[in-house]
Amino acid sequence: MIREIAPNVFLETELHGANVAFIVTGEGVILIDTPMLPNQARQWLSEIQQRTDEPILYIINTDHHRAHVIGNQFFPMATVIAHEHAWKEMKSYGDSFRTRLINMYRDRIPEAVAEWRKHLEIIKPEITFTGRTILYKGDKEIHLIPVGGHTPATTVVYLPNEKLLFTGDVVITDRPPFLSQGNTKEWLKALSYLRRLNYQLLIPGHGEPTGKEATENMSRYLRLVRRQVRRAYQEGMTKAETARSLSHLIRYWPIPPEEKPKADRRFKSGLGRVWNEVRAEETAKARAKAKAKKG
Repeated sequence: MIREIAPNVFLETELHGANVAFIVTGEGVILIDTPMLPNQARQWLSEIQQRTDEPILYIINTDHHRAHVIGNQFFPMATVIAHEHAWKEMKSYGDSFRTRLINMYRDRIPEAVAEWRKHLEIIKPEITFTGRTILYKGDKEIHLIPVGGHTPATTVVYLPNEKLLFTGDVVITDRPPFLSQGNTKEWLKALSYLRRLNYQLLIPGHGEPTGKEATENMSRYLRLVRRQVRRAYQEGMTKAETARSLSHLIRYWPIPPEEKPKADRRFKSGLGRVWNEVRAEETAKARAKAKAKKG
């Protein structure tokens, strides 16, 4: 169901994949991510055209993961904007990416797979950035703020006048966060930064609109994971042992039915990523301590 969450800002949270939104600026339309499934992307385009005759100018991809970018191909009139790291990732999407996508959805959504087999084009960003970037279009001021954490490309979209914050997957509320390309220390810094911004409504990458409390919940969870992984590491557990012993932490979150077949595997992979991060931190700490002793 499409909702107008602020004047000329429209949101959809019930599609497969990530949340999507569009902003009618008076000079053109700006999309925030695109629907993943072909039929939903076409329907989204139709919904936009029913609400405005302004041209679609830009797509802002909040990161490079498939849930955010696969649908770009259905909006050929738009220029894609994303972090430079997203471009670096998306330029490598080739046959192996296509094969993984098709294998993942073959039994779940066969009609989408049939279409992807015929045509799947990754529309890469034409405009990239590495620091805070502001778009002024019509009566809208749109801030693109790279925060990292979830991925090096993760960007939030902030509308200060409307007091809206689209967080991408740095905040999600209805499933376990994807940790396998993240850095939890940076993620916690990002969440702390988001709490300092002035907004009334937070739109997560997945889940329903909420408030700043969602950043607190995400921070609590990441701190819990870091604490438990660090304890396992200090007890001498290997990466695999740590992932197995802490797999229960996935129950902190609800798991959508369609995510269940892969949820445990993805979560264990994410714990492995955190284990690597903790090992690097503990190694650096030990080196610093040894150096201080020598000094």
